[in-house]
This record gives sequence, C-alpha cells and structure tokens, in this order.
Amino acid sequence: MHVHFVAVAGTGMGALAGLFKAAGHEVSGSDTAFYPPMGPALERWGIKTMTGFGRQNLDPRPDLVVVGNVCRPWNVEVAAAKEAGIPLTTMAHALAEHLLTGTAPLIVGGTHGKTTTSSMAAWILHDVGRDPGFLIGGLPKNFDTSFRLPRSKGPERKLPLAGGPGGGLRGTPFVVEADEYDTAFFDKRSKFVHYRPRTAILNNLEFDHADIFADLGAIETQFHHLVRTIPASGRIVANAHEDSLKRVIERGCWSELEWFGGDGRWTVGTGADEAEAVFRLDGVEQGRVRMALAGSHNRDNALAAIAAARHVGVTPAQAIASLGRFAGIKRPLELR
Repeated sequence: MHVHFVAVAGTGMGALAGLFKAAGHEVSGSDTAFYPPMGPALERWGIKTMTGFGRQNLDPRPDLVVVGNVCRPWNVEVAAAKEAGIPLTTMAHALAEHLLTGTAPLIVGGTHGKTTTSSMAAWILHDVGRDPGFLIGGLPKNFDTSFRLPRSKGPERKLPLAGGPGGGLRGTPFVVEADEYDTAFFDKRSKFVHYRPRTAILNNLEFDHADIFADLGAIETQFHHLVRTIPASGRIVANAHEDSLKRVIERGCWSELEWFGGDGRWTVGTGADEAEAVFRLDGVEQGRVRMALAGSHNRDNALAAIAAARHVGVTPAQAIASLGRFAGIKRPLELR
C-alpha cells in the first residue's frame, strides 16, 4: 500500500509515517518545509518528501492520503485528492485502523504529562519483555525513535488493510500518547476517541486549546466520549486529584476503574529523600526506586504507568524495578 501524508513534518504525523514505513508500506509526504529534527529523520527512515503542496505530489497515485489536522479544506493537495477519489483519512483514524488492529492499545491522555507517562509505560512493557508498540510525542532516552512496532507487525509481515485478518495479535500492548486536540477539519472529535483503548490513563484535565474548545466542559465531554469507547474488561486509571476527571467519570463509566493519588487505591510518597519514590496499593508498599526524573508530578506519572502496566499483566514489583532503569525524555535541543 502506498500511503501519502499531507503536512508530514509535524512530530505526530512524521512518527506515524515512520510506523507505516516500518510496517512495510510505501510512504511519501509533503509539507511547507522540512526542518530538523523531523526532516532529517524522515529521510533516514526512507520516506520520500516533497516541499510544498500540489497536485503533482499525488503522482504516482497513492492508495491512501492521511490529512494532518493543520490542513484546511482549501489545501490544494487535499482538494486534488478529493477530486481524484483517493480515500482520505486522518492521523488518528489511520493509526487506529491500520496499525492498532489486533493489539491492546494502552493510551495516555491528559492536559500535560502525556509524553513522560507514555514513555514510562512503553519502557516498563519493553523492559519486562512484552514487546510493545508505541507512538510517543517526544523521544524517550531508552529508545532511539519515538515510535515502534511490535516485532509481530514488522516488515517481515506486511500489515493487512483495515478489515483484513487480525493475525492473532490480540493482546499485544501498544502505547499511544493520546491527544485531545481535534482530528481534522472534517472530523472535530478528539483524536483519542478513535483509538479504542483496552487500558486508559487519564492523567489530568485542565482548560487548554482555546482555539478548539469553548470551555473546560467541552473538553470534559470529549473525555466522556473516550470513556464510552472502553470495553467492560478495559481499565481506566484516573488521577484522583482532578475534580474535572471525577466529573467525567460521574457522567458514566462502564469499565474497571482505579484511582491514583489523593484518596485513590494507588499512592506514592518519598523515601529516604526526594529522589526515592515509594509506591503503595491499598496502603501496602509495592516497592521503591530512585527515579531519574524529580518532582511530585513525575512520581504521579510513574504511579499511573505502574497501575496501567498491572492491567497488562506486569506486577508492580516488576514495573517499579523497570522504572529504576528509565532514563527520561530528551529535551528539544538534544533532538537536534
């Protein structure tokens, strides 16, 4: 399958293009410019890039066009794809339909802390040998890219189109940093509504994206829609410090639910000093570790990752030991 990305140089779109390439598909992309670090990365991954938007970028004709959410209806390349009858989709839908099929998505949502918590969860699952896939907005120091396919979905087994056989991959964890921003000009739902998670971390919920949402209540509605997509056997791991998340859950929850922090089942404190985190479940210590990342917010991020990993079959003791080997996230200047 030839997949073409319009506005590919963004962090999320570029990483998704890399995932499709890793899965064995032909991938191309266009954008206004290709600055470091994404431009060189796309070249390194073997993705054909075209500067500027135009009809000529659709020759040869792709099988699927992925439209970035920065694109507007009047984008000449999007308009040309519509006129030519080429199937259009979005970043979120392409990920869900073509790469998450047959996996057990573990998503991390919230106003902030998504990159760190996603990276912690991905590292825990990798470190204990669960072979997770992941798509993360930043670059974890423990990995050399911000994305990864499970080995069972590598180029040696080209992925089927959506609707094809599942390949026996049900249960393979796939960690996704899940954005509440809207999906595209033709799909105003939040991106995370598409992912159909088996496990969902809801880190926090504050007012953000004033260009999209009128108020905090509008964002809470999108989180409520996300909760509706999670099956009864799925699990939500939510931050008990956040009244906004409590309001979301009060609107209806049909899945297993575990609160962390505050009066939740999962709590974390400090040990001998600020660098040592002590994790507890129902008041019983599960383990302690000296963390590379300082601060109470990072201890909470780690607590959420441990609780979510437990739903995937990783014991708290295993997860805590893995966090002792977690190196953190590369800062923007480190990516250049």
